[in-house]
Amino acid sequence: MWKKQEIRSISIMFAKLMNEVLRSIGAEFLVPVPPRKGKLKEKGWDQIDELCNLLEYIYGFKVLRLLERSTSLEQKKLGREGRLEQIGKAYAAASREVIKKELKPYGMCLPDTVCLIDDVCTTGSTLESCARILKEVGIPTVNAATLFTVD
Repeated sequence: MWKKQEIRSISIMFAKLMNEVLRSIGAEFLVPVPPRKGKLKEKGWDQIDELCNLLEYIYGFKVLRLLERSTSLEQKKLGREGRLEQIGKAYAAASREVIKKELKPYGMCLPDTVCLIDDVCTTGSTLESCARILKEVGIPTVNAATLFTVD
């Protein structure tokens, strides 16, 4: 309902639930998994961006948009093998200019720990790929939180 039927009011409930989980693990800095290119134009909103905005403005988390999506291919249309094959090409670190802008309010310092935020974990390949990139950027510890898991 939330994604497919775009019932955005559910975002508030998910933010409340996610807040409780994030507080329990001591998260402070959040990094949203970026949407595929064209999604905002197509759908008009990105549920993870909306969730992170609520977590930032209502609950006080610090959101750093340090990743970008390199492809427009929808992961959900791929099987496990296809996802694993494509994932290495799907995400990248944001440009230096974007990273500097994101870090400016925090003294230009990368945090030691961040928590990746995504809506669903299917194979874990998106989270693994994004975590690897964040570690390459210089963040030693990357945790992850998702709303759903799919077998």
